[in-house]
Amino acid sequence: MLRNYAQRILDMLLFSNVFIALCAVAQGGMIYLLLALPFNGEVLTILGCSTLALYNFSMILAKPPQPDKSRFRRVRWVFTHERSLWIWTGIAVVVLVVLGLRLHRPSFLLLGFMGAMGVAYNLPVLPIRGKRHWTGLRQITGLKLFYIGLMWAMSNVLLPVAEAYHDGFAIDTGQVAQLFAWVFLFIVAITIPFDIRDIYQDKYYGLKTIPVMVGERKALALSAMLLILHTGWIWLSRYPLPVRLGLSSVSLLCLAVILFPLVKKNEYYYFLLLDGMMAIQFLVMWGVSGS
Repeated sequence: MLRNYAQRILDMLLFSNVFIALCAVAQGGMIYLLLALPFNGEVLTILGCSTLALYNFSMILAKPPQPDKSRFRRVRWVFTHERSLWIWTGIAVVVLVVLGLRLHRPSFLLLGFMGAMGVAYNLPVLPIRGKRHWTGLRQITGLKLFYIGLMWAMSNVLLPVAEAYHDGFAIDTGQVAQLFAWVFLFIVAITIPFDIRDIYQDKYYGLKTIPVMVGERKALALSAMLLILHTGWIWLSRYPLPVRLGLSSVSLLCLAVILFPLVKKNEYYYFLLLDGMMAIQFLVMWGVSGS
């Protein structure tokens, strides 16, 4: 009975996108630690609420014809609790708007731009030549992975940096550019396994992701190459040894989890283990910074 109760709580955290929202907060916190800046609670809350809203919005828009018969536990859960998700998403949007209005104007404009990018990814904003209907940016060949990586890097690096800069903190642009690239590489690398999992579904809906175009083995190789590049870049950086050791260890752990998984590749593998690597990065950095 206790196990079933714990599983229901875990399902709620993962499938409601609360966990991935907390991972976004963790990524933002990691950036503050790496830049030696004080945490900005309002910015971190914005990161969590915007992630929750966009992920729920994307999931609800992608509702299949018969969600209760889906082979994915997550899909069945989401559309069983669809009304609750709309409520949580609405609350997240309200908090996002209230806190967003408290940002400096350049930060607010950046937030608005990223929000528009997130909406354009899911809504039909591009006309299809020769046809009478429109499509979203996610339908552009090969764009999905890099678009997601760009969105995460912009939100978790540029937004905290922009607000800190206008609060009067000194910012090293070279260091910011490096962190932007690190987040981009890491997010793209851990997103590839998700696209591999969805390869047949994406083919059915005509979504040309990297795994659809190059196949599963080459996509896995790309993920491994990005993580190796990420690890090597960290080691070549000027950060202290504990930081380089901590971050590179997480990258290598992620590489092992992707190439040599010791657990079944179910929803918990993807939405807890892989996504959780972002939270582990923060925890490692927090431990290092406190040592």
